[in-house]
Formats: sequence, C-alpha cells, structure tokens
Amino acid sequence: METKKIEKTLVASHSLKTTLSKIYEAVGVIPNKVKEGIEKQNISPVAPQIWNYIDCNGSMDAEFTLEVCIPVDKKGTDTEFISYKELQDFSCEAHTHNGPWSDFVEVYPKLFGELEKQGKAYTGNVREVYHNCDFEDQNKCVTEIQIEVK
Repeated sequence: METKKIEKTLVASHSLKTTLSKIYEAVGVIPNKVKEGIEKQNISPVAPQIWNYIDCNGSMDAEFTLEVCIPVDKKGTDTEFISYKELQDFSCEAHTHNGPWSDFVEVYPKLFGELEKQGKAYTGNVREVYHNCDFEDQNKCVTEIQIEVK
C-alpha cells in the first residue's frame, strides 16, 4: 500500500443508502445517469469515477452512504438526481487492484489486516477509483482502493 493525500476534488455525485449485499444494483445504472446529467449541462468529466463509501463497516448487511462521483471541470446546477460538491482532502492508504471486483472480498481483509499491523486507524471511509472498467472482461479492470486513515 502507498500513503497518499488526495486533494479536494470537484465532483458531480449521486448519494444513496445501500448495503454491500445490494451494491451491485448501482453498478452501471447510477454512473450512467450521472454522466447523462452532466452531459446535458455541457460539463466534462476530468478523471475516473469515484465511489465514496461513508461509514461502511464491512458488514454485508450494514447500511452506509454511497456517493457515486464523477470529477468534473466546473460546477453545474444541482438536479433531483445530481449534486455538485467538493470532496474534501483525503489522507489514505492506497492499493491498486488489477482484476475483477469479485476479488474484493479477499482483497479488503488483507488491506485492513495490513493497516492493523501498521497501527493505522480506519475512519470508516473508503474510496474506489475506477481507472478502467471492463464489463466484458473484468480481468482488465483497474481499481484504486483508497482507505482513509487518521
């Protein structure tokens, strides 16, 4: 893992309450709606999409807030579906995962185990940055997992 400080990022986002067992209901659907919304406002994405997990404790059935975010070049007008906001600075331990998202059930416990060994405290917030999404061949997916630490 690599220690990083992520700077503030302007995003278009959609926020929802979900659980890890239901999160796949959002895959593809919500990011596409956010993209359509910003395109209607002539706003361009400037970086890969970010899924911001807030107060997620890792339990499959515990509810948490998920923000599906797309970094943008300028702030637009909020709609019923999209809000524009700045993600705050984020100090984290980052790991780049190459391969299917289904591997996350094995990857996350290893990452949290490493944090524990290092004596670093998890804040309850995680971001996943999707550098490459390939629904046809998930072996080509590249996801950066950013675990916020104190």
